[in-house]
Amino acid sequence: MKLISSTKAILGVAFFTTLFALNIASAAPPDAAAGKVKAQTCFACHGENGISVSPDIPNLAAQPPLSITYQLIQFRGQQRKGGAMEALAAGLSDQDMRDIAAYYSALPPPPAQSSNTDLIAKGQQISSTQYCNSCHGPQLQGQKHIARLAGQSPEYLIAQLKNIRSGVRVDMDGTMGSAARGLTDGDIEALAAYAASLK
Repeated sequence: MKLISSTKAILGVAFFTTLFALNIASAAPPDAAAGKVKAQTCFACHGENGISVSPDIPNLAAQPPLSITYQLIQFRGQQRKGGAMEALAAGLSDQDMRDIAAYYSALPPPPAQSSNTDLIAKGQQISSTQYCNSCHGPQLQGQKHIARLAGQSPEYLIAQLKNIRSGVRVDMDGTMGSAARGLTDGDIEALAAYAASLK
């Protein structure tokens, strides 16, 4: 059963990636200036500078553009749920999403957040053991379609890791679900503190 689920997930990702790549090939280049205009609605929660107004809302500043675009596509297709995001993404075209992503990705990264140094050290050790940097980058700054974790609010990261661990939030290829499955609440809290401490 797990093999069938994994195969379906892989095929789904391959189809999604191919379809998206075909759309990009015929699209106009992303336009950050147009993205700022299109992102006006986003400012209420994610901030004009990409720093969220609440710790349970993700910072978008300096996120890899492809990561933002993929998340918006998943909200639009309702593969991912989150507050009002499905409704907000429903009216966005692929070009709108690429433009908004270009705007937010060009902003300065969120500031590092300090907390308990022992917790941060524990999180760094867990991150190394779990090979988080193999996908999220050496300083968890994100790359390609993989999200930036550095400077993200601990509250948001804790909620998302718990949702991924429980299966409430399904990732594209099952990699994060597999990685999160063995994490304790304490591990998640430490990882979140470590990621938030990075810039």
